[in-house]
Amino acid sequence: EGRPSGAAYGFTLTLRRILETEKPDLVAVAFDPPGKTFRHKSFAAYKATREKMPEDLVHQQDWLREIVRAHGVPIYEVPGYEADDVIGTLARAAEDAGHEVRIVTGDKDFMQLVSERVQLHNVFKQDSDVTLEGLDAVREKFGTGPEGVVEVLAIMGDASDNVPGVKGIGEKGAKKLIEAYGTVAGVLDHLDEVKGKAREHIERDRDQLLLSRDLVTIHTDVPLEIGRA
Repeated sequence: EGRPSGAAYGFTLTLRRILETEKPDLVAVAFDPPGKTFRHKSFAAYKATREKMPEDLVHQQDWLREIVRAHGVPIYEVPGYEADDVIGTLARAAEDAGHEVRIVTGDKDFMQLVSERVQLHNVFKQDSDVTLEGLDAVREKFGTGPEGVVEVLAIMGDASDNVPGVKGIGEKGAKKLIEAYGTVAGVLDHLDEVKGKAREHIERDRDQLLLSRDLVTIHTDVPLEIGRA
């Protein structure tokens, strides 16, 4: 019909590759639902700077759902929550049940969920084989364990999601602060010890720093029935 299908084709190849080579005992796919989420209620400008999805991708969204169902894989799509939160909830539930968990993503935010049993299965790195990212990868990327990922992200912000963070402090500065004080709360408790412009920036942006921490935290308690979609 002359309609673009590249995204659906690439997605299908990836899905089949995982099913055929990894042979997971359990697998699910999460989609973002239409409409706003609880994060928009906290911060109306959340993701406001993100470009609108190109038209040639919009119509492929329905195809993706058809493809997933055709492979017998359940879909989770929960109104008011992002796919990230659904994935986080499923990952924690699977971990608690004793499974080894792989989250298929190239998104660094998911590093906050990594543990001894949870790894990121990054199939999106170009010119590279599939990469499993565990605790060592988290420390290499953020200079901290998974428990510190949210803290670093809160300070540095995220331009792609329009998470403000602290203006004037980037990834390097955020890592140093969390390395020194452990958490955003620890930074605020010891603000008198923070030197130079960084202290001024944090004092100025204290409220949006706390907001940013909430925005970047992946929720793992989404109300859904495990095993149903």
